[in-house]
Amino acid sequence: MRLPPVSLVPMMLASAAIVASHPMGAQAPQIVTVRATDYKFDAPDSIPSGTSSLRLENAGKEVHHLWLVQLKDGRTYDQFVKAMDSWSSPNMPNWVVDVGGPNDVSPGLTASAIVTLEPGRYVLVCYVPAVDGKPHVMHGMLKQLTVMTGRADATEPPSDIVLRTTDFSYELSKPITAGTRTIRIENTAEQSHEVVIARLHPGTTSAQALTWLNAGQRGAAPVTAIGGASGLSKGRHQTITVNFEPGRYVLLCFIPDVKDGRPHTAHGMVKEFTVGAAK
Repeated sequence: MRLPPVSLVPMMLASAAIVASHPMGAQAPQIVTVRATDYKFDAPDSIPSGTSSLRLENAGKEVHHLWLVQLKDGRTYDQFVKAMDSWSSPNMPNWVVDVGGPNDVSPGLTASAIVTLEPGRYVLVCYVPAVDGKPHVMHGMLKQLTVMTGRADATEPPSDIVLRTTDFSYELSKPITAGTRTIRIENTAEQSHEVVIARLHPGTTSAQALTWLNAGQRGAAPVTAIGGASGLSKGRHQTITVNFEPGRYVLLCFIPDVKDGRPHTAHGMVKEFTVGAAK
């Protein structure tokens, strides 16, 4: 999340069909396609429980992400909306759990994340700031999702690399090299963290990327956002597959700190790395 919302506007709910694909048989993750526009999610109203590949297609003109939260303790979507409407703290209510999803993706691109979901109530949210400084959620970009009991867990794909988040850094099991890489992202920290993966354009800096993404995307983009992991609570994980072209990249976490409310980037949760040409 980027900025704590102060109020919400009414939103129109939309639904779409689940697109299921099982290229490796019955144990392949179900594919759930979510289409993002400015400012709306076109997504199913319900999906079966188990391991799913959440596919975010950005058909809007701004960067969007799919941030999935689970509502605990019998809480409802309306209660979540009300809590967001009056929210003034950097922390979510303790009955809202961050369970991941594909993170920031630039217009016209697609990002996926493989997550395992138990039955329950969930909400799709986009916290990316708009040009007016308000998070997209304040423009109505959220949608309820029910996960129904109905299928066995699929098998998660094996990973090439493990990326662990801590308070406040990123730890890679090995360097990222050019090509398609499957990364298991694990949150080993006490508080929620995210992984924004952005490819820096030639001549730009991580500081420019941070400012542009966190301040409403004003002016020419210094980066191309290619996915990552939306907020993951302590102990949670997800798997992503990303094609890395040679170039400079940065990892970012904008979640407000539970103690001082400052974004984790202000605590040093910024990691730049270079991907060399394939050998």
